[in-house]
Amino acid sequence: MKRIGNIYDQICDMDNIQSADEMARKGKKLRYGIILHDQNREENLMQLKKQLTNTTYTTSPYHVFKAITDAGKEREIYRLPYFPDRIAHHAIMNVLEPYFVETFIRDTFSCIKGRGIHDGVKRLKTALINQKNTNYCLKLDVKKFFPSIDNSVLKQLVRRKFKDARLLFLLDEIIDSAPGVPIGNYLSQYLANFYLSYFDHWMKETKQVKYYFRYCDDMVVLSGSKEYLHQLRIDIQEYLSKNLNLKLKENWQVFPVKSRGIDFLGYVFYHDHIRLRKRIKQSFARKILQAKGKRRIEIIGSYKGWCMHANCINLYKKLTGMKLFSELGITVDSAPMSGEKIKINRIVNKEIEVVDFELNASKFNADKCHKCLKLQIKIDGELRIVFTGSTMLIQAVQKIQKSMLPFKTTIIETNGFYQFT
Repeated sequence: MKRIGNIYDQICDMDNIQSADEMARKGKKLRYGIILHDQNREENLMQLKKQLTNTTYTTSPYHVFKAITDAGKEREIYRLPYFPDRIAHHAIMNVLEPYFVETFIRDTFSCIKGRGIHDGVKRLKTALINQKNTNYCLKLDVKKFFPSIDNSVLKQLVRRKFKDARLLFLLDEIIDSAPGVPIGNYLSQYLANFYLSYFDHWMKETKQVKYYFRYCDDMVVLSGSKEYLHQLRIDIQEYLSKNLNLKLKENWQVFPVKSRGIDFLGYVFYHDHIRLRKRIKQSFARKILQAKGKRRIEIIGSYKGWCMHANCINLYKKLTGMKLFSELGITVDSAPMSGEKIKINRIVNKEIEVVDFELNASKFNADKCHKCLKLQIKIDGELRIVFTGSTMLIQAVQKIQKSMLPFKTTIIETNGFYQFT
């Protein structure tokens, strides 16, 4: 395979960096990091261009916190500042994405434009038409995939694809900035997918596996022989251990599709029908019940997209058939901020959504013109009220217009001072 070179200057091009800035902020324009960056936007982009050109860019310190996924699993999230890191990652991927994508096999679906979850649904559904050769399923995934990725092996694989010395220097710095591949980085999803791409080719070309599908580290293999799948599982474990220093989870399964169904991509697949995964149905039902107004309409639209690919139209009608008063287009005066009080130290290092805020004179130091900030936030799906006299938080919200609400952020504590990130 011919290696790619002489592409680093494309990353440093100012048009590419400006495009990366626009891409990185999509759907996130009200976040504090972007608001802060926009105060010196042109100067910041020029500074990033200089750092990339001179190969002096280094990854900023990570803000590390734990989050619970929809599946109830705890994940350690690594978050970088919007500037310069998130912009830099988009600038890199603007150039490298097509080279990564050309390496991926057709039936891998993570972080590929036009080949997301619903494309995977169509491909698996089509495969199941051949019932004779898809009677049995091997379902498996990698144990602690992202943290277990070997940085040295990843850098070797990157060198099989690219030969540009400055690009390799930059990618090495990012890869070595954290153990494994950190969940939360824009670049991480591509590097993780790339890490398994040569394994994918081994499956398709060396092992001649016809029905093999992968989403991130979640894998499905179909066959008419369960004995074949059991042996293949042994071969897969040997390859992953020897070449990628990875282990399979112990909960791998070989089972008949007819009686169990294939739990994959948020659906459960059978030969003659598809159902939504139970947890997805419960999540949508809960969100529709809690959401109001425009947000509820957005959730219903999203749910409809999921239902279109499964046999669950009656469930869709049952959950979404009744309108709320707020959807009738009748405007009313806004209500006072509501929610139970919560101390600020209980929300430090947790992602929150700032819904509203008020600045009032502090009742404890009114004679000294001290201010008190009242924040209405949403955390873990619940509205809460936070009171604080933090100077840095007060200075931050004074630069935020009400039209910018809501926005997502995390409050961190540094040397006794609270600040948004």
